[in-house]
Amino acid sequence: MPAPYPLLDMPPGEFTNIFDYQAINMAAAHNMFIQGINAMVAHAPYVTEEKVQPFMVFCLTLLEGVHHHHHLEETFYFPIMEKKLGAGTLSGNVEEHTHFVPKVEEMEQWLKDVQEGREKYDAQLFLEKVNSFSDTMIDHLNHELPTLESSKIRAVFTEKELKDIDKEFMKLALSNISFYTSLPLSSVCQNPATPWFPPIPLPLKWATKWWFSRKHSEAWEFGPVDFNCKPRQLPGPSA
Repeated sequence: MPAPYPLLDMPPGEFTNIFDYQAINMAAAHNMFIQGINAMVAHAPYVTEEKVQPFMVFCLTLLEGVHHHHHLEETFYFPIMEKKLGAGTLSGNVEEHTHFVPKVEEMEQWLKDVQEGREKYDAQLFLEKVNSFSDTMIDHLNHELPTLESSKIRAVFTEKELKDIDKEFMKLALSNISFYTSLPLSSVCQNPATPWFPPIPLPLKWATKWWFSRKHSEAWEFGPVDFNCKPRQLPGPSA
């Protein structure tokens, strides 16, 4: 049975230091996905029939988040970083995506089939599908961090360049997500040790808690933390 996976150690440095921030922010994003995978696995055997649909929303939103993260890396972040770090510096990260993304997509399709009534929810099959990609994905999330090590970044980028990149990254990140799914998911899969992630404006965090979370409120009950970033007790041995 997959999970529980340990969260990644945060890279050295300070979140407020833009050179250190690159790896630290990436680790926080990766820990959000690990928190979500652990919650999926913990809840899977205990999902009752009336909770299947909310559980599908939770799981699909998490996997959509993985795809969104990779898309931003591949189309914006890695190419613009390689302009200074050197061509091919981050290509290994993209290559590793191909090692597990097809299995993620297979699970995603099955979840949609369950959601739309073409398949019946089966906890054992659910866990098998998670297990088909989770080990490889977690390894990848670990491998990516050293490629953004602070001294490498500091050697070739100015502070202004990195701040401009981060500003554009956040603009792109928020431009094509659903505030009613992606933002609540990121809130309930936070790591309490890094409450500053995701780095979105405080008014948007409040809107997520009090408004955007309401549409699929039952789905966010599967998150490992609540909207105050307080840990929830997960069911089963992974608790």
